[in-house]
Amino acid sequence: MQLTMELRLARKIAGLTQQDLAEQVGVTDSFISLIENGHRDIQSVGYETVVRIARVLGVEPEELFPVEELPKGGSVG
Repeated sequence: MQLTMELRLARKIAGLTQQDLAEQVGVTDSFISLIENGHRDIQSVGYETVVRIARVLGVEPEELFPVEELPKGGSVG
């Protein structure tokens, strides 16, 4: 299960385009599109990228994706 609609909604609430978000996260806009459209498994995205996306959007990672699906990673600091 992927909650990609929450990512899209959070991005729009933040007033960002896919390109804006991608630039701030350090990925391509097509990568963001793949996540939002459910064509990229959240496990394959990687922990640090999930954290960067959440930080740019001003939310916690678990607000965008179910906790059980979040990639495992190190500490966030």
